[in-house]
Amino acid sequence: MKTEDQLLNFYFPEEKRFKKFFFTGIRNLLLLLFLLLMVSYHRPYPVENNYRLAELISSQASTQVTANDSVSIKNIDEQVNSLLIEFYQLRNFEPAWIKNFKPTAHFNIIYNLLDSAKYYGFPFDYFYLEDIKSFHQKINQLNTKISQADWAQFEINTTFAALKILIFLHQGIIKTDSAINQSFVKGLPYLLNEAIEQKNLQQKIKSVQPQIVQYKNIMHSMFYFIDMNLSIKYTTPSFIDDKVLAKSLFYAGISELPEFNNINKKSNVLYKLQDRYNLPHDSILNHATHEKLVSLLEQKYFQACLNLNRLRKLNHSGDSYLFVNIPEFKLRVIESNQIKQVFNVIVGKKHTPTPSFSGSLEKVIANPYWTVPKSIVNKEMIYKIRKDSSYLSRNGYFIINNNEERVPDSIIDWSKPDPLGNQYWVRQINSSYNALGQVKFLFPNKYSIYLHDTPAKSLFKNQNRTYSHGCIRLQNPEKLAQYLIDKNFSQNKTDFSTLISAKEHHIIDLPQKMDIHIQYITCSADSQSDFEFFDDIYDLDRKEINQIFPERMEI
Repeated sequence: MKTEDQLLNFYFPEEKRFKKFFFTGIRNLLLLLFLLLMVSYHRPYPVENNYRLAELISSQASTQVTANDSVSIKNIDEQVNSLLIEFYQLRNFEPAWIKNFKPTAHFNIIYNLLDSAKYYGFPFDYFYLEDIKSFHQKINQLNTKISQADWAQFEINTTFAALKILIFLHQGIIKTDSAINQSFVKGLPYLLNEAIEQKNLQQKIKSVQPQIVQYKNIMHSMFYFIDMNLSIKYTTPSFIDDKVLAKSLFYAGISELPEFNNINKKSNVLYKLQDRYNLPHDSILNHATHEKLVSLLEQKYFQACLNLNRLRKLNHSGDSYLFVNIPEFKLRVIESNQIKQVFNVIVGKKHTPTPSFSGSLEKVIANPYWTVPKSIVNKEMIYKIRKDSSYLSRNGYFIINNNEERVPDSIIDWSKPDPLGNQYWVRQINSSYNALGQVKFLFPNKYSIYLHDTPAKSLFKNQNRTYSHGCIRLQNPEKLAQYLIDKNFSQNKTDFSTLISAKEHHIIDLPQKMDIHIQYITCSADSQSDFEFFDDIYDLDRKEINQIFPERMEI
């Protein structure tokens, strides 16, 4: 007879009860696995949808190209849009930055570059990164539906940003295609596609940037400089480390040393900052002083961005060259991308500035003549000649005609406004007191600028050396002359000092011309990531910063 318990609970013998529990367990486990699969399952896009994506990319890329393609000068964004089509034609409109509707590793490289643009001297969002960021965040959100049209636009936005930042890294910030190096831009779709196919995108990004030492040093130091600025800005003033504070005051142009010591006391430097900007006097970094320091450092950041931009516009190739930095009053000899020698220079006055340009140094002259520019004759010398008839002969000057033949001084009527006209020139004999000294370096250019020695050697001891009419006076020019001779005539060396001692006019033609860059760079950096800022001697920085960065923003 069955008990009540057996009636309420179906009765199974021991063996059947075991089977029941076993199969029930298996069933429940399978059910659990099925539920897990259902939760994690994402319906794959059919193969035909990939073709659909390519069609959408083709369609949307085409619509981004400006309808009026006949305009000769385009906005830079229009130029980039036209490159989009070429890029995707190379790829048969296959996506470059997404695979199976997920961002690729190449996308991550470009995304990180764009997200770090301020470290490369691009303080604004020139590349529409916010659109890319917004979509990227959308991808990572659960249960978010994303249409294929949105994926296609994300792909196109990323390509646009990649092409544009590569142009800017190579040539600086430009607004119209009239300033673009067209030979570089025409090859850009191929370069970018090749970098993606060969999986060397990071190396290609580095390769499009200038390879000159001055650019690399500033870029290397920019990361430290920005991080220091952000530390100063967002740290409570009383908690700012003295080493960081000392360096920031040095960069801001307040302190003459990058550290505090018994001579360069912290309180004295802070007083100097406060006095300069009429701030409340305090021996500590008070709120007003802190705000001013942050503002000064942000100005220096834009100055660094400006100089990176200038260096990107420099047309340079090769690893050996001469680099004259006008506001630094220095000439550097670069050999195999290493600084070989450094010389002090004197540059043009503010009203007769030394221009920025590049050339090829091709001649070294021992004991040069000086053919006086007519602007100097008419503006400066003519009054001395009118007052003193012996002025020319006493200072070693004589008159030559267009055939470089010497003619009598009396042939010139100095009472005329332009006494020399187009027929005659004033020349100074070669001597130790010649205005060009005993050495001259020629590199043909439209400005008639050259490097030369000077009899006024005492001027090199001054910190600010703006004394010339535009030409560049060089300290110890015989050392540079000997370096160039040794570099060009290794088998048959000439002692340049012997040529000077001979006191004869002697021209040496260099078989291997050497590039020379004369540039206006108001900051530099060394291999230890230390920045140095120079006085804006021609007042160019403010004007150019306002042109390139019309709406400055905080970093």
